Amino acid sequence: MMSDASSGAAAQPPRWMPAGDESDLCPAGEWWDAIRVREAIGLRAIELLEEAGHAVGPVILNHEGLEPRLYFLVPVGVASNWNEPGTVALGRTCHVVIPPMSKTSPPGLHWYNLPPGPRVFSEREPLRRALIKARREQRDSAPGSPSEKAERAADASGFPTSIG
Repeated sequence: MMSDASSGAAAQPPRWMPAGDESDLCPAGEWWDAIRVREAIGLRAIELLEEAGHAVGPVILNHEGLEPRLYFLVPVGVASNWNEPGTVALGRTCHVVIPPMSKTSPPGLHWYNLPPGPRVFSEREPLRRALIKARREQRDSAPGSPSEKAERAADASGFPTSIG
């Protein structure tokens, strides 16, 4: 029997994937849960997962609205005990709009990373660690952060200085 990750299974859309060319509102907690994050944090987390050799499961990108967001599809049950700051866990009682398999580019809601198989999702712990690191990197590089102030002081004098 072929595994879900095999090329034969990947060619067939998962049963939870909308049929046709329209997005569909799907219940979380049945086939998968979802973790919603800001786009910049999510994109960096994907880079970190790939650099560490971890699989990245299906990811939906929504450019619409004031704050673009990524939705990582994760195994059912992850949302019930997820409490990472800057993220929203979507499990039972929640719904997620799922784009059709053909929608892989803007405009609008689309797949950033297509499902590699019907039951292949981002793993909880590697995703959590990547999001923590991505959030820390963004915080540390934000204007006014201690590391940003130290960089400005070093640039002005040519030498690192202590900021108090």
